[in-house]
Amino acid sequence: MTERTNWKSVPRPDAGRVRDVVEDEARITAFRELVYQLRVDAGLTQVELARRMGTTQSAIARMENGGTRPTLETLERVAGAVDQELAVVVGTRLIENRSIAKMVRSGHAVVRKAS
Repeated sequence: MTERTNWKSVPRPDAGRVRDVVEDEARITAFRELVYQLRVDAGLTQVELARRMGTTQSAIARMENGGTRPTLETLERVAGAVDQELAVVVGTRLIENRSIAKMVRSGHAVVRKAS
């Protein structure tokens, strides 16, 4: 017979690590939604966006399905491919580990039509 575990003996997860994982997932979700919305607003298929970015349709599908971690370089490539401009503004506080959605809401990241 196996020994029963008392819940009090189970270690609690590190709150900081849990917060980091949640923020990472929020960042990926915001990136996924942003890529999809920019592509749809531009009237492009995944194949057309991929061609403009110099990548493959499957890479675009991974971005839109949350299988890719967002990088500034990737965001710039996506924005350029849909004739948009990516502007990331950092105020007096260092913005660290913030999701794209939070940055947009707080006015630190904006995707707008290129001039």
